[in-house]
Amino acid sequence: MAVTALAASARAEAAEPVLVPKQQVVSEFAACVLEQQPERSKALLASEADSFEERSLAKRLMEGTSSCTRGRAFISMHTGEARGALAEAMLRVDSALASAAARLTAVPVDRPTETVGRRFLIVYGRCLAARAPTEALALMATPYGSAAERDAVLGFDGALKDCMPLEFNYQLNIRDVRNHVASALYDRALAASGGGDKNA
Repeated sequence: MAVTALAASARAEAAEPVLVPKQQVVSEFAACVLEQQPERSKALLASEADSFEERSLAKRLMEGTSSCTRGRAFISMHTGEARGALAEAMLRVDSALASAAARLTAVPVDRPTETVGRRFLIVYGRCLAARAPTEALALMATPYGSAAERDAVLGFDGALKDCMPLEFNYQLNIRDVRNHVASALYDRALAASGGGDKNA
């Protein structure tokens, strides 16, 4: 499902176009949304991934924060992109979560068997964040669309294959992997921190 944030005002006169990675645009939007609607943002992150509740919360949250489009007519994103960007934003602004994420250690998990659509990405991201939390955190620190980001994904090394369902062919999409690893890392850090910083 795609959610769209509508601009509150007319678009300003177009300046010289600057190419910006889509995930950077989504990230800036998510940071603004988190600042304006922290409790609703946390509610979205607490919802079950790929559920009707998650999609409904994402739609209401994105449509209710149109000022965060920063002059763009709209920003279109899938629910997984919105959730992943909010998870990254939380890990940046919540010191308790960030500290908890840095202390996470690798835990063994079974190889996923799910191969369908976003459900695959959810379990793949959870497996990577469980088996390689240090690499997951390093990925969050890289610039979007950069060589460093690509190298950080490849830095998962054996986990990329160990978390892949058997005989399943997936063409690696760095943005999708980053978003779903971010969501999974946030969940692990939240559990380890006892709920994060209540004032964040």
